[in-house]
Amino acid sequence: MKISKQDYAIIKRVLSLLKPYTKKIVGIIICIIISAGIGLIMPLISRTMMDEGLLKSDFALVVYLSLFTLLLLIIEQGISIIETKYLSYIHSVMNFTLSKMAFKKSLKLNMDYFKNANFMEIMSNINMDAGNISRISDRSTFFIIAQVFRLIGGMAGLLLINWKLTILVTIIIPPRYILVKYFARKRRKMLEEYIEHNREFSSWYGDTMAGIKEVKLWGLDQIKIGEYIRKRKKLVKFEIKLALLDKFNEFSEAAAARIMSNALYIIGTYMIFFPGSLTIGGLMAFITYSSYVTNPIYAILNIGYSFSNIIPSAKRYFEFLDMKSEAELEGDNKIRIYSSDKVVGNISFENVSFAYKEGENVLNNISFEVRKGEKIAIVGSNGSGKSTIINLILRFCNASKGRILLDGINIEDIKLKDYRSLISIVSQEFYLFNTDIKKNIALNSRASEEEIYRASRKSGADKFITALQDKYSTNVGNNGMRLSGGERQKVAMARAFVKNSKLLILDEATSNYDYESEYQVNQLLGNEFNDKAIIVITHKPDILKQMDKVILLSNGKIKDIGTHEELYTKDSFYKEMVSQEANLKGVS
Repeated sequence: MKISKQDYAIIKRVLSLLKPYTKKIVGIIICIIISAGIGLIMPLISRTMMDEGLLKSDFALVVYLSLFTLLLLIIEQGISIIETKYLSYIHSVMNFTLSKMAFKKSLKLNMDYFKNANFMEIMSNINMDAGNISRISDRSTFFIIAQVFRLIGGMAGLLLINWKLTILVTIIIPPRYILVKYFARKRRKMLEEYIEHNREFSSWYGDTMAGIKEVKLWGLDQIKIGEYIRKRKKLVKFEIKLALLDKFNEFSEAAAARIMSNALYIIGTYMIFFPGSLTIGGLMAFITYSSYVTNPIYAILNIGYSFSNIIPSAKRYFEFLDMKSEAELEGDNKIRIYSSDKVVGNISFENVSFAYKEGENVLNNISFEVRKGEKIAIVGSNGSGKSTIINLILRFCNASKGRILLDGINIEDIKLKDYRSLISIVSQEFYLFNTDIKKNIALNSRASEEEIYRASRKSGADKFITALQDKYSTNVGNNGMRLSGGERQKVAMARAFVKNSKLLILDEATSNYDYESEYQVNQLLGNEFNDKAIIVITHKPDILKQMDKVILLSNGKIKDIGTHEELYTKDSFYKEMVSQEANLKGVS
């Protein structure tokens, strides 16, 4: 069966996944050779038992050969147990390894990837592809290896018994080859369509589950059920078609085997009755050997059919693995930061512009500086570019023009992991992991218990935590669902405080705070953190008053820079924004 260069490259890469299991594969092959050898002996024993034992009434020979075949069977089954142990190990570990490789890759991909795919879609793709690829290590693959040895021995047995009947056995191969080639081509096309529909369904399902609150509030349940049925029906239809195609392939194989078997019985019987060139035992042995030839040939022909299931998944899986990670995109020649003590922490934007789409700038020629010990606020209406500035600082995206500098060094020249270790952030879309409060605060900081408690007191979290039954050992649930919005935000704030960073970013970090806790944080911002550069995104007057300067953004440009009092006095746009926030606070 002709294989394209692309498919050949994928198959070669899939087979390379078996390399770590070389010793166990050798053990499996040895087991297969022994089993195949035993299988080849069995028809000869049966022929002797029939011709020399039953037909010549030699009872002792029949008993002896029966006991001998029993012994061979016990040996064969013992070898099969060893073979199964190795096979199950390889198959299970390979599936685990494929999933682990994909998981590690997903953690290192650029954030842009996750904007275009949701969690359910990613997990569905990984699980399906890993499952399909790992089939290369299941019993069917090694069954083909066993069949090769059976084929060699079977062909020798056929020629030994009767060369004329051997020709009959080989006649069935060409039509079988044509059928398998047709089925394989059809199955691959169907499977590629199925994979795409499954990806779309997983994406829709993940999107629906993420928006379950809106589904309930807006009464969308019946609409979503209808969408589910329509989308799932497409998958069911494909599954039925694939199952039917498998059955047609099995039927064609069974039909070919039956046609050949019947032909052998008819012609073999004729050769026994008339020319007398074949014995009954010889015919029985020949029919057995014929299966040793045809089954391996069918199995080898079916390799293409089997790989039609693996190749589409392998192609998508390897495309995923080959995507450039953040580290790969930045290259190897980056500046390492081995100690944060040597970093001052001054951040400066020099004529920075950025566009998500070419020609549509979100930021235009932005320049400002935040020095160690300085506190600045960034304000502006929705869409003015505040979040984009934060994403640029965090290096979730890179400036289209201009430079962002850390202590005079372009941040893109610094090793990404080292650079991000210098930043603490409380964003609007923070996440709490499904573990206890203490671990959610500490994360990767290796903070001591006292440091965790101190950070919690600063953020205002300690008060509600100590009132809980399990205190800091309380599990917060998925994304902190067991906590209120304000409590979640305080835990996230404590997480930022406990990290010994050079730059602290607070993006609407107190939006869900009560008045008392917000006042406490405002006092902290005013009186502490003199060793950090602080950037705050907020419209709250109480926080803005604590800032050394405020940057006012409008349509992706800096409209003005000054203190809160200066901007409030001279800029009507700024005054209106801040006044609206103050009025909202008064209403609440």
